[in-house]
Amino acid sequence: MFIYPSVPTLSRDILNSRNRLEFGLEEKGPSFDEYLAGGFLANAPLLFFTYTVKSLWSQGDPAPSLEILLTAALAVGGVAAGYLVVRRTERGYLQTGLKTGLSAFIVNFAFSSLLIEGTSVMYGLWILLLFCSASVSGSYLRKWIVTNRPPTAQAEKTES
Repeated sequence: MFIYPSVPTLSRDILNSRNRLEFGLEEKGPSFDEYLAGGFLANAPLLFFTYTVKSLWSQGDPAPSLEILLTAALAVGGVAAGYLVVRRTERGYLQTGLKTGLSAFIVNFAFSSLLIEGTSVMYGLWILLLFCSASVSGSYLRKWIVTNRPPTAQAEKTES
């Protein structure tokens, strides 16, 4: 019978982001797939809102006051995407938020060019600005939550 030698395993405290640099483990940022998923996620509330409005107002144009709700749906999607994508890293909040906003804009532009005829440059710039600012806000929301998190009960036990 062959006995395998014991192999040391990495415990949770070694994998903790604070200790990664001490043990030579590099932290990877989000991958292309994660940015793309964030882009689709950012567009989900916007598409849901658009399809809901189209189904409710099938005849005629919807009220212009719905632009405010459309902008809010876009902002909610951008904040959620920025927050969730930046969870993959513990630094580079601005860069991660901007990349997520750019990927959301690219996904939106692809959908808009297929669904809407004659999209203007001004519309594209407005959407780019909103997605980038919302995604950066979401990434900094994550930073704020992480830095202001109350200590856990386990950490309190080890300190006393």
